Amino acid sequence: MGRFSYLTIDFNSFFASVEQEMNPALRSKPIAVVPVMSDTTSAIAASYEAKAYGVKTGTRIWEAKRMCPGLLLVPARHELYVDMHERLKEEVQNHVPLFSTGSIDEFTCKLIGDECEAGNARRIALNMKAGIRKKVGECLNSSIGIAPTRLLSKIASDMQKPNGLTLIERKDLPHILYPLALTDLPGIASSMEARLHKAGITSVEQLLSLE
Repeated sequence: MGRFSYLTIDFNSFFASVEQEMNPALRSKPIAVVPVMSDTTSAIAASYEAKAYGVKTGTRIWEAKRMCPGLLLVPARHELYVDMHERLKEEVQNHVPLFSTGSIDEFTCKLIGDECEAGNARRIALNMKAGIRKKVGECLNSSIGIAPTRLLSKIASDMQKPNGLTLIERKDLPHILYPLALTDLPGIASSMEARLHKAGITSVEQLLSLE
């Protein structure tokens, strides 16, 4: 039996990356995608160039401009993002069948047979990345996680960004998860983190040690 069963691909800074793909003048520039062109609104996405200055989803634009004086604002185009989602889905399925769609920027695939072996799974991931760059867009970087379970593949897809590839084997568990923050685990947002802290649980290691 192979060591891996699931592959999750997560597209990095998706809305911002789509805008940079469609408009070469925005490439390598700090941009924020916004619902309206106003300093009182918040960013719904930020390019990695903007993230380097601390701008992220939810940052108020007046604050983002203070953090990153050269920030460029781009109005959101949701129809474009949906269209790009469909194009990416088609390319992902050229490499391995789709198992589920997590969100507009995330897909999970089920590996079977020889695909489950480490070398083959890694090759599928690299070919998928190359196919996306060639057929969909060179700015659409992704992080891929490969693991024995669907949950672990999703966690792995967030462990190396941008443009990462992380494989989690059973022998790596649970220690590979210990450096993660509690909020790195799916389902744990700030409110749940606060509840866990109140119960004295401040690390993933503590959480996983509970019976």
